[in-house]
Amino acid sequence: MNAVVNVSGPGVAGPASHLCDCVAAFYAAYRARDLELLNAILDDRIEWFLAGPVDQFDFYGARHGKEAVIEVITRVMPCYFHVTDFEFDQTLTDGERVATRGWIRARQRDTGRLIRYGFAHFMRFERGKLVSLRGVANTFDVAEQVVGHPIDVNRVMECVSLASEDDVSAV
Repeated sequence: MNAVVNVSGPGVAGPASHLCDCVAAFYAAYRARDLELLNAILDDRIEWFLAGPVDQFDFYGARHGKEAVIEVITRVMPCYFHVTDFEFDQTLTDGERVATRGWIRARQRDTGRLIRYGFAHFMRFERGKLVSLRGVANTFDVAEQVVGHPIDVNRVMECVSLASEDDVSAV
C-alpha cells in the first residue's frame, strides 16, 4: 500500500504535487548518491538527524549543512550499506512538511547480504529545498540482519566480579 495524503487541501494538485516532486527527487538522489541532484535539492543550512546507535554506525546522529549531509549519504553510509530502494507505505504532506514511512532495502557492503528495515522520515522543505530531516529506523532489526542472526535479548547475563573478595574487603 502506498498512500499520499495532503492534509492542506483536497487532492494532490498544486503545491502538494510540487512537494511530492521534491520528495521524489530527494529519494532518487539519496538512493543513487547523485551529487548533482543532492546539491540541487538540499538547502545550504540543512539540519539532519538520524536516530540510531552512533557508536556502531557513524552515519547515525546529527549533521549540519549541505556538505555534511552529502558526505554522510555519499561517503559514510556506503562504508556499511548500499541503499537499493525505498518502499513507501505512507506519505503525508502538510504545507511544506512531509512524513514518510516505509522500508529501506540495502546491500551490506562487507557480506553482500540484502537487508530490509523499517524507517520513518520527517522532512521540511522551503522553496523546493530540503531544510530539515529527522529520521528513525528499526535499528534493532538492522543489527540482527548485519550480524546475520537473531539477538537473544532474554539471555541471562552472568555477573562477573571485577575485583576479588580480598580486594573489596581491603577498601
